[in-house]
Amino acid sequence: MHRHCSLGSTVFVCMCAALAPGLCAPVDRLNLIDDPGQWTVGIDRGGTKMTLAGQDGSLSVDVAADGVEEDYPKARRAFADPQDWRPYARMRARLRVVCEDKTVRRKQIAFVFYDEQTRLPDYPGNPMRQQSVAHSVPVNRWVDVSGWLMTIHRATIRQLDLYLYEVPPVNPHQYRWELAKLELEKVTGEGVVFDTQVFGSDELKGGVGKPVGSVRTEDGLALTLGSRGEVAGVALDGKLAGAANDAYPTGLLVRDVAKGGPPVMVGGEVKQTGDGLEHAADIKTLGLGVHATYRTYPTHVEIAGTVADTRGEDRAVTVYFALPVAEGGWQWWDSMSSARTEAGEVGELSCVETGVGYGLEGCHSKYPLGAVTLPGSFGLALAIRMDEPVVPRIVYNPKLRLFYLALDFGLVPERRVDGRPLSEAPFRILLYRHDPAWGFRSALQRYYALFPEFFTKRTTKDGGWYVWGDMSKTEGVLEAGFGFHWGPVGADAIKWDNANGPLALFYIEPETYQQTMEDFDRAPTFDEVVARLRKLAAGDEQELTQVEAQPYRVYPLSPTGDVLRSRIEETCQTVLKSLSYDETGQPYCTPGQFGWMGKSKWGAILANNLAPGIPKGKGWLNRDRIIEPSLQQMEEAGAHFDGIGLDSFGGYGQANRVNYRREHFQYADYPLSFSALDHQPVQVAAFGAVEWVRDLAKDMHGRGKVLMANCSWGTTPAWLTFAAPYLDIFGAEATQFADPDFIRAIAYRKACTDLPYDPRPEWEVPWHWLHGIYPGHGNDVKEMQRCDGLLRELTTAGWEPITGARVQPDQVRVERFGGGDHVYLVLHNPAEQAVSAQVELDRAVLGAQARTAVVQPGGETADIGGDGASVQLGARATVAVVLSRK
Repeated sequence: MHRHCSLGSTVFVCMCAALAPGLCAPVDRLNLIDDPGQWTVGIDRGGTKMTLAGQDGSLSVDVAADGVEEDYPKARRAFADPQDWRPYARMRARLRVVCEDKTVRRKQIAFVFYDEQTRLPDYPGNPMRQQSVAHSVPVNRWVDVSGWLMTIHRATIRQLDLYLYEVPPVNPHQYRWELAKLELEKVTGEGVVFDTQVFGSDELKGGVGKPVGSVRTEDGLALTLGSRGEVAGVALDGKLAGAANDAYPTGLLVRDVAKGGPPVMVGGEVKQTGDGLEHAADIKTLGLGVHATYRTYPTHVEIAGTVADTRGEDRAVTVYFALPVAEGGWQWWDSMSSARTEAGEVGELSCVETGVGYGLEGCHSKYPLGAVTLPGSFGLALAIRMDEPVVPRIVYNPKLRLFYLALDFGLVPERRVDGRPLSEAPFRILLYRHDPAWGFRSALQRYYALFPEFFTKRTTKDGGWYVWGDMSKTEGVLEAGFGFHWGPVGADAIKWDNANGPLALFYIEPETYQQTMEDFDRAPTFDEVVARLRKLAAGDEQELTQVEAQPYRVYPLSPTGDVLRSRIEETCQTVLKSLSYDETGQPYCTPGQFGWMGKSKWGAILANNLAPGIPKGKGWLNRDRIIEPSLQQMEEAGAHFDGIGLDSFGGYGQANRVNYRREHFQYADYPLSFSALDHQPVQVAAFGAVEWVRDLAKDMHGRGKVLMANCSWGTTPAWLTFAAPYLDIFGAEATQFADPDFIRAIAYRKACTDLPYDPRPEWEVPWHWLHGIYPGHGNDVKEMQRCDGLLRELTTAGWEPITGARVQPDQVRVERFGGGDHVYLVLHNPAEQAVSAQVELDRAVLGAQARTAVVQPGGETADIGGDGASVQLGARATVAVVLSRK
């Protein structure tokens, strides 16, 4: 953003197309543009010109950008006296950016808050920290944006800046920002937050009828439905854990997102059918039909059904299953290592990824399950299947005492190529119990037991990630634990891998099309990039000659013996069929300078839909024209690839994108969702990639080959939940996985490895023991050698979600590997000071037999008593306590 931007906390929240609160929601508002005279404009540098205009209640800023470098144009409202904005929990704005330059498709804006209490003592002048809420806004259309402020320090606000960025593009151009509304909101005592929206307490209507029937699992979970579709009761071992009331809705709910307003109970008819329940409703006021069945299995209840449009219109709909819970101090689990009971300003507890282009408010849950625990009493989990991609939010609302799962669907009055209606979306929700003593960890363990097929481990051993070249040229590479060779160069390098154990992986970047613009001495425009692509696809002689002469040309290209220009034409024709479109109806295109391209390095990257159903699309090109011939060529050379390495999987922004391209909807196997921007039905871009990797995995696994993905960079994105069943090795092109708890949870015991490129601090390589993640290429080889033996023992023993041990002080992390005769408890001290860790053992989990305790590395015997051990941990140290039966 600005030269201080790395110090701020950027909250990426979405755009929504209508006021999110209910029409009568009780909120107080602070209007920040009621007096435009309080605002000023300016730049940090350069020649960009700005003009401020406006009238009461609105604000307009004209910007004449000089291009090239970012000048950071901004509008500012400063306050002589500090403003206490703590009562305000949310910001809302209605805005538009107007630009007649056809090369400008969207603009960036950041709302930057400056608080007196955030001054930075180590910086010249002690500036206040920049805290921002950022948005990308399409040009020439009004949008409503919003964002929770819970991460913003706002007790002594001195200044609010609106950064109105000029770049991109880098050429001179003019644009105008218009703000019709800029307000802060606080929810009054009568307001209720539900699924990120604010409603009046009288808008959320519950209902209690007569009990109709129940479903019961073999492990003591019982769910009873009432005649109004409500959850009349949920019980564990005969003890009531929650029941419906008239105040708030329970059971199946629906919400018309485009229309706004609160979710409503679907009503209709509930009836007992054998051991299950059937629920059907025709909601005429919303033009929706819902049909669901409640089935019981030994350890879970399945709620499966469909939601269908009955109006013949495009729809944006959220389906909920809301479970009431009894009064008490329920814990919500963000992960296996973090639980909360207080919801704070946002009013609800959830673990969501924000800032994506799809779903309500652009947010969705990371994990496929959510868990709540009433300590000492109850543990409940709601979940989805990892092989059924949807846009979920799993949430606990303490005020309403509702534990619910929300699913966002887009419906259109069309059909898929196989005849299935796109006006109807299937859903499946799972409810099961877990051990409250172990919370989310127990919920994870039960999920693994429900779906072992999602977590099949196909690699015979774990290892580190080695990239490019010839592994035989690196001394000590096998002793360092390298196990996966990504993009080996030449048959001889692969033959060495085949003979010595590392898996040789064929490299492909499946989702992108890369096009040279190396003959340009400046940044190409969007129109220039697309015009070249179309000319190449059409066989334009002049354009083909120009591109053939460049070092990089286009990627990917079939390795077959066809003449070069025929292969270029084939790729470009395929790409044109597969390009994903944004809300303007144009392809996602990223021009720039890329280090792997030659000459001027100018080029462009365009995003593709990999849906296998697109005839002769990019998914087909990848498999039939790139992967298959390459595997065959290597076999003919006397070597073999052991699998496929998928680069930038979800990268270049693809994980956050939606596809508006209507002609692609018919090829979507998974349900559509809706855009966070305008609530129009869209494909989630990542779901097309999941379809493709699902089919690829079926093929490759059938041949004994594996799939590895480079899928984690600054974040470990939530969409991997749905790709995880098909991947065998998870790679992070980073110093470490941004969220190692998440990747270990969705991978279970599958291999995970990172790629730092450069040596890391000495403590960091053994830190990998904690999650059983292998350090990769770039780490010091000798340090890797020292750590490999224990790491291999751990991954062979296998990670277990339930640790069977608790540690004090709380800052020390513990994870368990193995069971039975040998248990490994890995301890990590994140502090800069040494600590004495007291490890309490749960004999019910680990067994009552006496054990010896040896600390590795080092081999020292730990002091172990009847219930635990005492272990000394140095600053940032990681060790394993090996418990062996006597």
